[in-house]
Amino acid sequence: MKNSTLQNSLRWLIVLALLVNGLGLLSPVLNSNDAYFYAVISKTMVTSHNWVDLYYAGQDWLDKPHLPFWLTALSFKLFGISAFAYVLPGFIFNLIGALYTYKLAKLFYDETTGLVAALIYVTSLHLMLSAMDVRAEAYLLGEIMPACYYWLIYDRSSQIKALLLASLFTGLALMTKGLFVVITIFSGLVASWIYARHYWRLISPKWLLAYGLSLAWALPEFVCLYLQFDAHPEKIVFGHTQVSGLVWFFWGSQFGRFFNSGPIVNTHGNPFFFVHTFLWAFLPWSLVFLAALYTNLRNFRRQAEDKKSVLIYLQFSFWLTFILFSATKFQLDHYTNIIMPFAAILCANYLLTQVNLRNLARCQLGLAILLSVLTIGLIIFIFKLSFYSLFALLPLLLVVGIIQCSNHHSPLQRCLIWPSLAINCAFIFIMLVNGVIYQRYDVGYNVAQTLNSVPNKLPIYVLGINGMVNNLDFQNNRSVYSVNSLTDIHDENYYLLVADNFAVNLPIQAEKVADYSGIEMMKFIPSLLSKKNYQNSVQHDTLYLVINVH
Repeated sequence: MKNSTLQNSLRWLIVLALLVNGLGLLSPVLNSNDAYFYAVISKTMVTSHNWVDLYYAGQDWLDKPHLPFWLTALSFKLFGISAFAYVLPGFIFNLIGALYTYKLAKLFYDETTGLVAALIYVTSLHLMLSAMDVRAEAYLLGEIMPACYYWLIYDRSSQIKALLLASLFTGLALMTKGLFVVITIFSGLVASWIYARHYWRLISPKWLLAYGLSLAWALPEFVCLYLQFDAHPEKIVFGHTQVSGLVWFFWGSQFGRFFNSGPIVNTHGNPFFFVHTFLWAFLPWSLVFLAALYTNLRNFRRQAEDKKSVLIYLQFSFWLTFILFSATKFQLDHYTNIIMPFAAILCANYLLTQVNLRNLARCQLGLAILLSVLTIGLIIFIFKLSFYSLFALLPLLLVVGIIQCSNHHSPLQRCLIWPSLAINCAFIFIMLVNGVIYQRYDVGYNVAQTLNSVPNKLPIYVLGINGMVNNLDFQNNRSVYSVNSLTDIHDENYYLLVADNFAVNLPIQAEKVADYSGIEMMKFIPSLLSKKNYQNSVQHDTLYLVINVH
């Protein structure tokens, strides 16, 4: 297959994947408690006109740096407070990560390798999900990859432009996640220096300037932390006074979680958690990564010196961060997102340099068929004979295409085309479930839809429903409060959202507005697969209008 033809095919596959990824922008429901939680903080920033302090439920909040909230709040100002405006900034940064994955692979190898790496990036399962369910890692992808790219340029040429851009993206990453991001950004570069025995570069004036400038770009974060916390030692944060925001940034937010000694801890860590997590999160490219890893280790000594240096850079960028994540007990599946671009570049180089890909092509075809068949089965099972079941035709046509056309393609094409199309079909199914099914059981979203068209701005009180305040507070245009009993309510007129088993002793003036059925996110998928689980998982909630109770 001619190189230009392959590149054109790759570009079309990337465009298709980007369109499918973009479906997340149209999703009416945010998909996790964390996303709602961060959205409420950003909304508070806009409504309070306070862009310095981070607040949640009227309390000082110290758990994440400011940048994602600033960007989300800016999006809210431009486009209004909505799920679209919440997802958009993270989606853009996710695209920036794809662009610089391409540029980094092209810098190391060539144009075709860059396109293959970009295709793997935009069709990796967890990166697709994270472009919709936005967390800090979506922003980090668009900060770490440009920083890595420009630091390499700066290392080779000492360009001022590269220094400014590299330090800027490093500073943005610091203001997104904290100090540990420098490990992912610099580990590959430092490892290549050590391999070349250029130890002196670590403390050379050129690189001391780079470190200092990176911290300088993060000054807005340091100033805001000082103004909110260090300048007010009387504030109570996590049950303590004399809390320093700067000490938290440089120690508690990073080392506190690494050593599991901070105010937020996790006691269920497993050193192998990220092994199985990465294998499903990197689908459909996990087998390619394992094959690339094995081949690189086996053939490392036979590589030319420049190729060795590249492999050391990519492997250390991936593995040092991976090992650090595995060593801590604070483990979440989306942590591995920031090292997937390096895995994508390793996979791309492997696919384009191997002479015999026939066995791998068979495995990738089998995986594509399996994903497609599972998608068909789940669509039919969940949507039955409704209009939405017609979307099962997409993976069905894909299976037919694999059977009819795969023999006419090269092993490389079979490794790339069919798995990427299969994961696109699977993601469309996920979007359907989110936008059609899960939306029905998101009580906060549906209550907001009921009340947003009502002209009065009476507050909403939530009684006996855990995890409901965040999504309701974000979606609706009135104040929301969580209470433990009716005696905690001091308004005369209000709306009351209450679980059915708490709907006793309500004021006589309470008028039922609507009933809702809700399912907790953790119980949602099991409830779809079993009627028994469904009956046990559904919680019935009722919205009342309460008038003149005092």
